[in-house]
Amino acid sequence: MKVSKNFILFLLIISSLNSFAQKLTENEKIVFDEIVYKRKQIGEYETLSKWAKPIRYKIYGDTSAYIVKEVDSFFNLLKKITPLDIKKSTNESEENFTLVFGEKPADFQAYTSTNRPLDAIGSYRVRATNGGEIYWGQSLINTKKFGSRINIKNAIKKNIVKCIGFSGSSELAPSSVFTIKNNNDIKIEDFDIHIISALYFPAIKPGMTRDQVDKILK
Repeated sequence: MKVSKNFILFLLIISSLNSFAQKLTENEKIVFDEIVYKRKQIGEYETLSKWAKPIRYKIYGDTSAYIVKEVDSFFNLLKKITPLDIKKSTNESEENFTLVFGEKPADFQAYTSTNRPLDAIGSYRVRATNGGEIYWGQSLINTKKFGSRINIKNAIKKNIVKCIGFSGSSELAPSSVFTIKNNNDIKIEDFDIHIISALYFPAIKPGMTRDQVDKILK
């Protein structure tokens, strides 16, 4: 009997939602620690940040079907594996997650804080409270410089996870959305799902230190 891809994904999601009965594996925990904690200044404890309000996203610039599909699909997955309330923005005043795609630096000029063109391949920015509650995110991707649809799709996933609290990267996650390297085609599998679900476990709050989180995850 042929099993549909949607059914397999459904089983994967159901499995991930129950992953906290098993906790993170040793390798997953090492990567989690590498990518979620940061210090605001020397001498402070490392703390984590995460979204603490509904996400209302909108796509600007190049709205090719494959780009829109990739953005929508990844946000739909996040809705299933986290408690986040995520929807496309229909009201400019509530929009708080902007994704901009273009082929030349000037395409991004209106969206950069300095009102200057984007010279890099891509970038992301977030705004958060002093307590680590992320309330605004932005992803800028130069589709021409990335060169291929696969690389653009990878960049979409990487920028989104960075904006929701995974600001670091890891060499221990070679096939993951958290990798430092550029993979040919990143697939979101158990490893990524467990780590994303861990950060958005309700008992883990914005601004928590590593010691506080370890008491929950161990």
